[in-house]
Amino acid sequence: MPLYHTDTAGDHHISTRTHVARKEHTCPCCDQKIEKGETYTKVIATFDGYFSSFASHQKCYEDHKAYVQEQERKQ
Repeated sequence: MPLYHTDTAGDHHISTRTHVARKEHTCPCCDQKIEKGETYTKVIATFDGYFSSFASHQKCYEDHKAYVQEQERKQ
């Protein structure tokens, strides 16, 4: 997952899109391959001053999103 420094402070969601893989990716959630031709979710955002873009399995992304929402409810 590439990270690039930015002057943006805080966390900001930029984009979430569904794509069909034209090349192999590795899902950061489960560390398994996203095969060429498989549908995946691509997220672009800034986190703590870093620009980030990553590809994850749709199920992994939905599980992660549900986890984050649950943690936010607990606060």
